[in-house]
Amino acid sequence: MVSVVRRFHSVLASSQLAALESYIRAPKRLVLEDKFSVEKVSDLLISIPTRDGTRRPYQPPKSGDLVGNGWHLAFFHPRTPESQLAEDGTDGVVEFGPPSPFTRRMWVSGRICWDVNHPLRVGDKAISTSHFGSVQKKGFETSNPMVFVTQKINITTAGQSTSSITEERSHVYVGESVAPSSTPRVVRDIPATSDFSFGFTPTLTTLFRFSALMFNAHLIHLDLDWAQAKRGYPERLVHGPLTALMMLEAAQLHKPEAEIIEFDYRARNPMIVNEGLTFNVKWGEDNTAVLWCANEKGVVGMTGAIKIREPIMAPKPASTAGKAPASTAGKAPAKSEGSKAGKKTATKKSAAPAADGEKKKRKKVRKETYSSYIYKVLKQVHPDTGISNKAMAILNSFVNDIFERIATEASKLAQYSKKSTISSREIQTSVRLILPGELAKHAISEGTKSVTKFSSATTTK
Repeated sequence: MVSVVRRFHSVLASSQLAALESYIRAPKRLVLEDKFSVEKVSDLLISIPTRDGTRRPYQPPKSGDLVGNGWHLAFFHPRTPESQLAEDGTDGVVEFGPPSPFTRRMWVSGRICWDVNHPLRVGDKAISTSHFGSVQKKGFETSNPMVFVTQKINITTAGQSTSSITEERSHVYVGESVAPSSTPRVVRDIPATSDFSFGFTPTLTTLFRFSALMFNAHLIHLDLDWAQAKRGYPERLVHGPLTALMMLEAAQLHKPEAEIIEFDYRARNPMIVNEGLTFNVKWGEDNTAVLWCANEKGVVGMTGAIKIREPIMAPKPASTAGKAPASTAGKAPAKSEGSKAGKKTATKKSAAPAADGEKKKRKKVRKETYSSYIYKVLKQVHPDTGISNKAMAILNSFVNDIFERIATEASKLAQYSKKSTISSREIQTSVRLILPGELAKHAISEGTKSVTKFSSATTTK
């Protein structure tokens, strides 16, 4: 939030105070409908540097894809006639903003929670319902009155009763004579180092596109004269929701598999156009991470924290499951165990039934892993190539994780379609969602389908 330094030269008139009290008491509710169309989602993705193809291959959205964390910030805007907008182009005064003299709006903070069991998907129609969460008056005794307005927002897929997103969004409203501080606020509660960071420079094109996506005519993002002469900033400002979205994108760029379920953020200092920004991620314990954005001078623009859903762990294999199915690189799994079982002595002969039982048990354990399947494919593709025990264990774990994710996503798709059984369509859609680009196109072979079907059966039990 921008620090307030200039005081009002006059006390609020009694009529203004009465109007404010009336505004606070009046119930406010806003219902907006929107559609996460492929076209608009495409417009959003091509406008942000983590999705536009510059850092990783561009993946055009498809109907049924999950709506990413924070993408909804570009949707559900009021369609207010220009004649009813405030002088600075905002619509907050008409919708949730307080009466005069509190005409200047700044995005302060927010909290977003996602229900991963009821996700929004590309192509869905959804409904956003907003109402007053709280209204707080601050600084009235110092002649620098500010009004903090918090909205509570629920976003639900059309036809569903459970909210996919619950959000709190806070703005502060001040008077026209309040100017920003020329000294940046020092932020001390951030980590000394990050686990991941990426940088980009928001240009005027970036700001224009994001304003257009939000249907946001706020001049502070577009008009240099307004930003400087009317508001006292050196340049046009980067949108608060754009900064928040990019912090979320940084976390998902680092860990694409993470399912974010909570996000808290707070604006600290204004960030301006054509100034390089760095978005940082520091992972902590208990599936949490600290996020922050800073400019080239080290000034922190926004801080945040996320919580991710605890990963669903694959069933623990038996003690032999992590080992390669062969004792040496060139031998097949069955031969390796057969040579051990075939050692002579009368004592071992008498114990043959037990040995047979053990062998059957081992075979059953092998069915619960992918070692045999991987080994078979490897020998088909590269018959003269062996694989070490350690490499086999790593590959087995990696493939197990992929199949688990496919099975989990397929289960979600089936639940979304109100199906009790996962069909080939859910499997194919899940593969296309999870595997990148060309790999997804070739992933639905008969062999892959059979193994994925097995994974679905074991994971969803």
